[in-house]
Amino acid sequence: MTRLILRPKMPQQDPKVRITNFEEVPLGYTEEMAQVEANRCLQCPDPTCVEGCPVNIDIPGFIKLIKEKNYRKAIEYVKEFNILPAICGRVCPQEVQCEQACILGKKREPIAIGALERYIADWERNHSLKACPDCQPPINIKVAVLGSGPAGLTCAADLTRKGYDVTVFEAFHKG
Repeated sequence: MTRLILRPKMPQQDPKVRITNFEEVPLGYTEEMAQVEANRCLQCPDPTCVEGCPVNIDIPGFIKLIKEKNYRKAIEYVKEFNILPAICGRVCPQEVQCEQACILGKKREPIAIGALERYIADWERNHSLKACPDCQPPINIKVAVLGSGPAGLTCAADLTRKGYDVTVFEAFHKG
């Protein structure tokens, strides 16, 4: 009989501590937790989770790299699809998108895709790396992007990849 491996619960700051600071409440997965969760992925041949992802990240692909402990390659791979994995791993509504489409979710908890995306983004930051797989060298042309919503940030990221010097302005910058 196979043993059921449960989805690791995201660790959080103790309430007595979090009322004294402005740090994130969810602390993120440890390496061990990320490994447990990556090993739960079935590596489906026709992954429905990708269909649920608005930016079409090859989710089984990056999870496989995490499983292999190839974190640098995992973050580089995710950034081929999405330049903002640290943000999306935290605020994207995965529970109604990719995780809802995960086949494991039919009988048990789906893979914690957002937590794994956050893990590799945090791993990159903690190792002082900045992966940008297809960034061009600076071309010394300045561009202003108006709005810091998803479209504005995506535009800024795409222009930065092409070498532009981008400044993002938001309505709150009124002076």
